[in-house]
Amino acid sequence: MFTKSVCATLVATSLVLVPAKEARADEAAALIGGAILGGIIINEVNKNKARQRQQQQQQQQTRARTSSRSSGISAAQREQNRNVQSALNYFGYNVGAVDGSIGRKTRAGISNYQSDMGYAIDGRLDDTERSFLLNSHQRALASAHVAPYNQILASQGQQGLLRTYRNEQLGIPTPQVQQPQVQQATAPAPTQNTVPARANTGALPDFTFGAQARSANEHCNEINVLTAANGGLSSGGNVTDAEFALNEQFCLARTQAMAESSRIEATIPNMSGPQIEAQCKGLTQAMTPHMGGIDSNSPSQVIADGSSFLRNSGRPMDQLVSGGKVCLGVGYRTDDAEMAMASGVLLASAGQLGYGEIVSHHLREGFGAAKGQGNVAGDWMRLALNAAQSGATVLGQTPDRIAVLSAALTGVPAQTGTAALPVFPTVPSGN
Repeated sequence: MFTKSVCATLVATSLVLVPAKEARADEAAALIGGAILGGIIINEVNKNKARQRQQQQQQQQTRARTSSRSSGISAAQREQNRNVQSALNYFGYNVGAVDGSIGRKTRAGISNYQSDMGYAIDGRLDDTERSFLLNSHQRALASAHVAPYNQILASQGQQGLLRTYRNEQLGIPTPQVQQPQVQQATAPAPTQNTVPARANTGALPDFTFGAQARSANEHCNEINVLTAANGGLSSGGNVTDAEFALNEQFCLARTQAMAESSRIEATIPNMSGPQIEAQCKGLTQAMTPHMGGIDSNSPSQVIADGSSFLRNSGRPMDQLVSGGKVCLGVGYRTDDAEMAMASGVLLASAGQLGYGEIVSHHLREGFGAAKGQGNVAGDWMRLALNAAQSGATVLGQTPDRIAVLSAALTGVPAQTGTAALPVFPTVPSGN
């Protein structure tokens, strides 16, 4: 009897220990790293898949719990939910209509908010996270127009303002931006029968201004405000303004890209944020020679060139994909349109054709490219939609998003029929 008991104990112990060893082995395998364009990026593909499965299960359980008790929600709770949704919309975490019902879109917005603030990402607000969000919203409404917060809002947008409030809560002081003082010039009083003298303008600045690159950050801040004013995002069956609907979808994809990048960055060992940014600048430089004809060549030509470059780089393709996802989010977070554009082309060239949506938005709006490339932008969007409809969804391309993109794409006039317009050579001004 004693022998049987010992054997049973050993068998039970082996059943406990073996999975633990296998789990540790799987975890070690998922942390195999490789160089990307001279830097180290962790291959997170397997871990991301496992994490996504776990999140999907949690979301299904959450939806089931929410559905079972939705009829019993109190008026006070619904009002609090509305306040949360309003605050999330204000800070750029678009959750759609402010209806007091915490559904899939609101959970996604909460998750993005938690990711940006460094909280645990579970799509559910605890008391501390909710209090900070609501207080920050009220504070922004009251102080976003005064210095230094108005400069922060203008340069970094609503999410930059929220990060500033978080930093102040952590004891990090906000730099006080001093307003420039204008030196007033004086002019001698005009005398009778004389032409009044011009003011002394020697103290006034005299700059030659060049064209400024478009800011995706400022663009999405404007779009998010208009979306909130409209009561929520455009839906697939109600696209009245195709351009605006595409802009809304771009800003959603941008937010998803930053959240995806943050999740992967958190797993990269021994690299600081500035080091990761430096690696991403290297990605931009490496991809730029393979994007020279992106505003005129077909997507297949650009992808063929980029794919050849990636295959000959000697880097594992899955690690290049992880690096592209990291740098796409870094590009948007630092408002570097060229970096984001190069990352989107890299991902599409690596076989992630759904990221053609990013390239399409950039070409259409002129982020890191010449604005108004309607035909080519449409080709990139069709490439992305075909991939999404085949099951290769990226950046939160839900059926709702795909429906809006498809409807908006058909509503944007193509820039065709220009062959008959006259084109004259420019005559030098000295002739």
